[in-house]
Amino acid sequence: MGTPWTATFEDACRLLVERVCDRAADRGDRDRAWRDLLTRIGPRIEGWAATSPLLRQVGLAGEDEGRAVLVAVIERLAADDFANLRRFLEHRPAVAAATVDDLDRLARAAEPDTAEDTRRTPLRAWLITLVKFAERDHVRARLGWGEGDKRSVGTGADRLPTDGGDLGARPPVTDALTLARIAAELRAAMATFPAPMHDAIELWMTDVPFDEIATRLGLADAATARGLVRAGQARLRERFREQVPLLFGA
Repeated sequence: MGTPWTATFEDACRLLVERVCDRAADRGDRDRAWRDLLTRIGPRIEGWAATSPLLRQVGLAGEDEGRAVLVAVIERLAADDFANLRRFLEHRPAVAAATVDDLDRLARAAEPDTAEDTRRTPLRAWLITLVKFAERDHVRARLGWGEGDKRSVGTGADRLPTDGGDLGARPPVTDALTLARIAAELRAAMATFPAPMHDAIELWMTDVPFDEIATRLGLADAATARGLVRAGQARLRERFREQVPLLFGA
């Protein structure tokens, strides 16, 4: 992973982002800043993807999968003359999927609290969010979940074990029906939550930020919304930690 992602490293990367996004600057200077930025953040993006709980849960962890996600993230960063990086500089979130499906909800429900990262190293937190979007799209493509069938034969993903010493281990989630069942159980568990908690976590699972959740639900502030979401996550983690261990904890 190289140099730790410190506040100093964050500041250096942010300066490069500003140079990359400066449309008034010389194109050669922007290109050099882009290459320098990739040299710094590329290994970290690949490392985050290679150790992703989501990719591990669905049996797609490893260096090749990490590199594929890295390529997807780089494409997202460079698209439309670095539109996503400009969104970061404008304090706007990265562009999420147009629609939210079962995979989005399951992955979002299991995400840890990154409030401290957001405050101290906002670029790092923003990039991690973008990586998560790319991971979900990668899972859909590799396992054929976006193609309307139960299990794509040509995905290349490992099938469930049929012999050997892994039979006692809980297999990864590798088909759309299993995902849909778990997502339905997730919704059923959420239905038992107090109304404010249910509504807060439902909005958060569709990538609505805490300040907007507070506004929509008439809560005191973003901290109150965060508290409701984290309390709901704690309940879900307790309920699903054995069923989906790599996402919700051992």
